[in-house]
Formats: sequence, structure tokens, C-alpha cells
Amino acid sequence: FFFDPDNLSCRSRMSTYEDLSNVVDVTSLECLNEKPDKNILGIFPPSGSVLESDCDEQLLMHIAFTTAVKLHSLEFVAPNDGRRPSDVKLFANMRVDFSEAEGSPATQQCQLEWLPHDSSRMKAVFQTKFVKFQNVKNISVFIGSNVDDGETTALSSLTMFGIVLSDMNMSNLKKSG
Repeated sequence: FFFDPDNLSCRSRMSTYEDLSNVVDVTSLECLNEKPDKNILGIFPPSGSVLESDCDEQLLMHIAFTTAVKLHSLEFVAPNDGRRPSDVKLFANMRVDFSEAEGSPATQQCQLEWLPHDSSRMKAVFQTKFVKFQNVKNISVFIGSNVDDGETTALSSLTMFGIVLSDMNMSNLKKSG
């Protein structure tokens, strides 16, 4: 499912969801098949670098959150060339390897539709089936191909939007008075 983030009705719905970057556990970020000098840390603030695949066009990212979230959408920004991701699969609360990512049903999958972002980059928004992403503690993002079926895939940034769930444990509350 695709929506236009520049469409005002979509923007008003997006405004109720927050950027989840502050609850991404950067200490546990992992990406399989990344170039060592263009790794997953490059797509999260404050880096401003690029993530690029190494041996082929596939990338498999494992992203954990410091607290559970309701995941609404993912915004991909990529160089304006053939290395932009095309097919994406999301696996909520699952850590998969390449064979599982290719052969197992995903929580959701789609083919990204790209729009201009700025003079050198494009943007695509993947809106989740919200009911399937209600209590997400981690997510695996599998990029199976790119738009030109080229040698490598590249991403400039990945921003996830949703709602942070309270991690308050009610049993830790003490009676006052």
C-alpha cells in the first residue's frame, strides 16, 4: 500500500504519529550484506551517510526498539539512481535470515513507489497494515531487489513512524499515603 506524503489528507494522518528514531536501539542495529564503510548506522540520525549492499542487491536489516511501538509507516530515502530498493518485506517481532526472508510469508510486503525528495534523492513511504504492527519490539526489513536490478542497493535514510507504547510496569507502583 502506498500513499503520497505530500498529500494534505495523508499529512494530517501522519502528524498523529511520531518519528520513532529516539526509540531505535542503535547498539543492536544489524544489517546483513552491508558494505563495511557504508553500514546501517549511516541511515539513522545524526550520520547522514549511506547504507549500501555489498555482494548483491539484497539487504537484511534487524532493528530493535528500546520499548514496544505501534508501527504505522516507514519512510525510505535513497539516491536518485537505480540502486533504490524495490521489493521490501517486513517481519514484525521476528529475526529472519536470508533464506527465511526469501521463502517465508512476511508480516507485510510491498513494492516501493518512489517520488522526488530533493535534487539528488527519492522518497518512498511504506504504510503498514497497522493492526499487524501493534506491539512491535523488533523488526526485520528485507530488501530483495532494487529498481534497476543493479549490482547493489543503497539507502540514504530510514525513518519509522508510529506510537511509542508505555513500558510502565504497574507492579512497580507503590501505594502512597
